[in-house]
Amino acid sequence: MTLYQRLYASRTPKEAQKAWYIAGIFEWPIMAFMGVILGLFARVAFENGMFAYIGFSQDQIMDAEMGLPLLLRTILPVGLMGLMIAAYFSAVMSTADSCIMAASGNIESDILKKIRPLPKNKRTRLIQSQLITLGIGVLGLLIALRMENVLELMLHSYAFMVSGLFVPVLGAFFTKRGSATAAFWAMIIGGTTTLSLTLLSVQLPYSLDPNIFGITAAAVCYLILSILFPGRKNVLA
Repeated sequence: MTLYQRLYASRTPKEAQKAWYIAGIFEWPIMAFMGVILGLFARVAFENGMFAYIGFSQDQIMDAEMGLPLLLRTILPVGLMGLMIAAYFSAVMSTADSCIMAASGNIESDILKKIRPLPKNKRTRLIQSQLITLGIGVLGLLIALRMENVLELMLHSYAFMVSGLFVPVLGAFFTKRGSATAAFWAMIIGGTTTLSLTLLSVQLPYSLDPNIFGITAAAVCYLILSILFPGRKNVLA
């Protein structure tokens, strides 16, 4: 979402390319490797008993998401630890508001706009956007309260995205017979298949990953619907 925000805010294609590359450099490899390295440091600290004084010994099973906060608490002085924690939560809030606003824009522009015209009055449209944003935020909060493991929730969302988008994206770039209707339903069926198999803990043959079955289902759906409903017009138009 951070990358797409820069694209949408750009005035020219050149600015968009520049923003994409700069944000990409900071997001990968700097941020990606920084998170991995800090996680490795926390793992080593835990295995060497550095967290034993606060009740986390090597003999216990500790939630992996507690590693970084405990590492910061252990090795940093109070003032610097406060600054680090503030930066940590500000990054979380920044990512959260980007995702919520992007989802709100998608619902308003890609779904509601196709069902009925958007309000012409700017104030009415602003209120509508705010209500959608509030609804998405409340839904996200409820999901977060139900699922305490953030990493597990992220993996579920990535699995849904990969299984749903892989086939339609390839079809859009490399085939001319691709259909908007086929892409839409391939995303829904592929992502739902993977998520259902994961949440239901289904025993899969040869211990294959659920993504394999989700991508396969999306590919079959895409091929069939591209033949039955040809054309690249918007599926909701």
